[in-house]
Order: sequence, then C-alpha cells, then structure tokens
Amino acid sequence: MTVTRLRGLVSVQRVDVGSKSERDALVLHSGERDYVVRLPGENPFQPSGQNHLAGHVVEAQGEVDRQYFFVTEWSVVEGE
Repeated sequence: MTVTRLRGLVSVQRVDVGSKSERDALVLHSGERDYVVRLPGENPFQPSGQNHLAGHVVEAQGEVDRQYFFVTEWSVVEGE
C-alpha cells in the first residue's frame, strides 16, 4: 500500500448494511470517493473515540485499501 493524503468532510454513517459487520463508523468524504476510516488501536466494531470530528473537514494521511482508509495522522482544517 502507498501512503495517501486526503482532505474531506467526516461523518458517522451506517456501513456494511445487511451484513454481520453492519455498524456505525467514521466516513471520510473526499469528494471523489467515501472511505471508512480505520484508526490505529481502535476496534472497528465499537464507537470511535473520534466521533466528535463528524461535521468537520480534515486533512489525513494513511493508506487506502479498497473502501478503507487506515489513518496514521490527521488534523482538523480550521474555518471550514
């Protein structure tokens, strides 16, 4: 995988609807595509400690694997 930098709006959405993995997750809307955010050390099936970022624009760095964005660092873009 290659390190990628993305910018976009974060929301909490229901993902994997209809499967055993259905859950609420952080989603980054990059404009081109939506990615389910995965954070180091967090259980993807538990509510994220970062849900407070929903509604904010962020710049994030990490690796993309299909619909998942494995974030290694991110920051809120002020004024947006």
